[in-house]
Amino acid sequence: METSMIDSSQKMKKMTISSEHKERNNQEKEEQHQRQQQQQQQLEKNSSAMDDNDDDNDNDEEGKNIPGIQFVNYHDESQLDYVMRLVGTDLSEPYSVFTYRYFLHRFPELCIFAVPVTVSDKHEKHNENDMKNIEPIGCVVCKIDPEGGGGGVFDPNLNLDTSENEEQEETNLCGYMAMLAVDTSYRRSGIGTELVKRAVRRMRKMGCNSVTLETEVSNKAAMKLYEERLGFIREELLARYYLNFGDAYRLRLSFP
Repeated sequence: METSMIDSSQKMKKMTISSEHKERNNQEKEEQHQRQQQQQQQLEKNSSAMDDNDDDNDNDEEGKNIPGIQFVNYHDESQLDYVMRLVGTDLSEPYSVFTYRYFLHRFPELCIFAVPVTVSDKHEKHNENDMKNIEPIGCVVCKIDPEGGGGGVFDPNLNLDTSENEEQEETNLCGYMAMLAVDTSYRRSGIGTELVKRAVRRMRKMGCNSVTLETEVSNKAAMKLYEERLGFIREELLARYYLNFGDAYRLRLSFP
């Protein structure tokens, strides 16, 4: 009799455990389904955020035009000081000249300048070579890595020649936004937003599945720009990430 009661009790426990497992599995499936829906909605939002101005008649082939500003490409080492002055003003920690050169030499097509033009010729498209010696008032600097290849940490032993990596075409690529700076007197005019959009479009065309970046938790303006205007989402909190012991968020923008 006692043995029968024990067996019955064990069966009841097994049934309870089995029921709990089924309930937990169902709950996990439901949560997974909700995450997938949220991810799809975020992807659609990201695509819309990046393309919201593509039908504007005042746009060029890469993005929205801003009166009095022309967006031009980085050309050569003579423009290195421009980048260092712009970025160095707002840095949480100093970069060495080798870090700048790593990005600019390896990914020159992912450095974009915002250059002021005079009121009289603001509607005219200037030759970029004629604007090399005009100091920019904003810039963005990016790179591309295989997914999981790391963020902005500079490895001096990296081979800058990517041609030898024949398997890279089969690897998921991730863009990384390393530096964004706009002169204080030109802020709140959409220049930073447009620099990011142009850089993201280029990285997407170059085969990236997503773009990541880090920004200080305390930098509310940057968080608003990336999350609310451009559709980036928080991926990770990086405690004491900067040399000043400030925390950072790693943000990601995924493409459909």
